[in-house]
Amino acid sequence: MLARGFQDHIFINCPLDEAYKPLFNAIVFAVYRCGFYPVCALQESNGADARIYKIIRQIRDCKYGIHDISRTQLNCNGLPRFNMPFELGLFFGAKYFGNDFQKEKNALILEAQKYLSNEYLSDISGMDAKAHDNSPDNVIKIIWNWLSTASGRKDIPSYPMIIHDYKEFLQDGLFLRNNGLSINDLTFNDYCALLEEGLN
Repeated sequence: MLARGFQDHIFINCPLDEAYKPLFNAIVFAVYRCGFYPVCALQESNGADARIYKIIRQIRDCKYGIHDISRTQLNCNGLPRFNMPFELGLFFGAKYFGNDFQKEKNALILEAQKYLSNEYLSDISGMDAKAHDNSPDNVIKIIWNWLSTASGRKDIPSYPMIIHDYKEFLQDGLFLRNNGLSINDLTFNDYCALLEEGLN
């Protein structure tokens, strides 16, 4: 079983729609393969619990955060989604106004194209957002580089190995296909359980 403490938890703040699923699945896999534990709003479902309080609790419990602020497209009403920048703001607020534990927070900011975030979120200029170009391989490499540096851990596999393992994992999804399912049909918790079982 993977360690599950503040030092091991990574809050994932990204789009949660079908179009983003290939990147999301790669992010979660990379987090596990690097020896960390992903935390996401999808893992809890309680209609009596306001979403914002759930997110605040999750941010509080995580030293690390992956924040993809690339979703800038307008919806059918001509409006953008502000959830990801808002949650990034909560993460930074926790770091700068929180206790000594919270001050240890470390964030990875992702964008689709290099420097594009400066045009719609100029307050983070100089924070070195990383461009993934909507590529699962790129996002795995970026996460590996960040976690290797930020955590100082020496037991993290190389990024080519993680990419190789992820592609093998996707190809080995035969048992899912035999049951009429795809990886995208799994809930977040089921996907995590599958990864924990396969990577331990």
